[in-house]
Amino acid sequence: MISVVVPTLERPDQLERCLRSLLACEPAAHEILVVDQSADDRTRQLVARLGADAVRWVPLDRRSASAARNHGASLASTEYVALLEDDAEVGPGWIADVRAALRALGSPDVLFGAIDAATPVDRGGLAVSTHDVREPTVWGPRTHPARPGFGGHMVIRRRVLLDAGGFDPRLGPGSSLFGAEDIDLNYRLLRAGRTVASTPGVRMLHHQWREPTRLPSLMYGYNLGHSAFCAKHLLRGDPRPLLFVAVQAGGDAKMLASAIRRRSRLRARVALWRAAGTWRGLAAGLRRFRAP
Repeated sequence: MISVVVPTLERPDQLERCLRSLLACEPAAHEILVVDQSADDRTRQLVARLGADAVRWVPLDRRSASAARNHGASLASTEYVALLEDDAEVGPGWIADVRAALRALGSPDVLFGAIDAATPVDRGGLAVSTHDVREPTVWGPRTHPARPGFGGHMVIRRRVLLDAGGFDPRLGPGSSLFGAEDIDLNYRLLRAGRTVASTPGVRMLHHQWREPTRLPSLMYGYNLGHSAFCAKHLLRGDPRPLLFVAVQAGGDAKMLASAIRRRSRLRARVALWRAAGTWRGLAAGLRRFRAP
C-alpha cells in the first residue's frame, strides 16, 4: 500500500488536477494527505467537494515545503510514502508502476521516477522541475545527490525519512534558502548507506505554468538553496560539497555560453541569475548554518 503526501499553498486549480489524477489510479492509493499551508479556505473546500474518503485535508500553520512533507509523512499509515507536488499529474497506472518498480529494484529505501513536461516548452527549451531517467539504477554512496531525482516525485520508506530527521526546514520553498531540501536529504541518505534508486518506469507530468519572466528568479532560488546546502555540510567538516559548487558554477557558465550561441536573452538572464544564486547562496549558507 502507498500513501501519497501532497503539500500545497493556495493553488487549488493545480491541486484539483493532481488529486483527480491520483483518484483515477488503479489500484488506488491507500490514502492521499493534502498538507495545506494556505491562508484561505479554498483547498479545504476542494477536498470536501471531491468527497473522496481516501483524500485527507491536513492543515499546517507554517509555509514550508520541507515541514509539510515531514508532517504528512508522520501521519501516513503505510510503509512507503510517495511525495508529489500540487502541480503534478499522474497516469492511471502510476500506483501499479510504483509497486512494480519497488519489486523489480529489490524494495529500495528510496525510489525516484521521471518528471516530464506536460506540454511542449516554447521558451528556449527552459523546462523547469523535470527529470530524465534513462534506465533503472541503484545509486552508490558517492553519487552526486542531484542525480537520483527530486522531492517532487519521490517514494520513500516512511521510517527511513523520519529516522533521517526528514527534510531540513531551513532549506526549500518557504524558507529564505529557497531550494535543495531534497538534494540535502539525498546526500544524507546516500552517505548513510540507504538504498536509493531511480527508474524510467514511473513517470509523472509537471505542468509548466510559470511565465517565462519568472524563470530567472526561480533558477536563482534553486541555485541559492543548492549552494547553501553545500555550505551546511562544509561547515560540518565535509569538503566534498566544494566539488558540487564547482559543478554548479560550470553549469552556469555553460548556460551563458549557450545563450550567446542561441542569441537568447531569456537564457542569458537565467544564466546570470543562476550565477548570482550560486555565490550568494554559498555566503548565505555559511551565515545560516554556522554554529553559534
